[in-house]
Amino acid sequence: MSAKTGLIGYTGFVGSTLMRSRAFDARYNSSNIEEIRGRHFSTLVCAGVSAVKWLANKEPEQDKAGIIRLTDPLETVTADHFVLVSTVDVYPAPVAVTEADQPDPASAQPYGRHRRELELWAQARFKRCTIVRLPGLFGEGLKKNPIYDLIVGNQVDKIVPNGVLQWYPMRRFAEDLDKVVASGHEVINVAVEPIETAAIVDMFFPGTAIGAPSPAAPRYDMRTLHAPLLGGEGDYHIDRATMLGELKRFIEGARA
Repeated sequence: MSAKTGLIGYTGFVGSTLMRSRAFDARYNSSNIEEIRGRHFSTLVCAGVSAVKWLANKEPEQDKAGIIRLTDPLETVTADHFVLVSTVDVYPAPVAVTEADQPDPASAQPYGRHRRELELWAQARFKRCTIVRLPGLFGEGLKKNPIYDLIVGNQVDKIVPNGVLQWYPMRRFAEDLDKVVASGHEVINVAVEPIETAAIVDMFFPGTAIGAPSPAAPRYDMRTLHAPLLGGEGDYHIDRATMLGELKRFIEGARA
């Protein structure tokens, strides 16, 4: 059997975002992934890997087993073009890194290591493979991360002000993915200019009592060699001002 287009992970945050603006001939998640066996696709987009980082690092064997439950049936699949939605966390130290850097899976935490191993598997398995690495996300359907916690007032005392993170507006994703797929690049880091969490709190959640600064605060600064592809310049597809405008729009909508 064949299908023109397929989407794995259609009920997750990334997949459901794509579903709102794009049609796919076949859709899969963990409940029906076995049905993909033996099929052929012109384009197959995979956004079906868990994004629960803390749980993957706490229970690495279960995380690895979940990825194997995905790759095992995919071993029987053919695709003219396989598109893997991946993560900044494949980089053990995600600072000043670009598509030219080759992340060493052995140096990463289990979450990043397993997803880097998946990238390498996909590149070896499919003749034409595009990897799209995403940073932190916000958008319709968001259910976790510091942005969500600040909006709903969930465990804000655990949010560290000196974390430096990158935030991507998911309402752009379908169009940006189309551009990436058409570009011919094998790997694209979707890079957003970083910002301190304290600045976001001061701007959108003034008076919120978050946690104390931590010497172990996360720092992300993934960059790209292809900024013009998604309308950016320099090292980033999206600059700080543009991101803050998108974040303002999202937060106001979530509060309405």
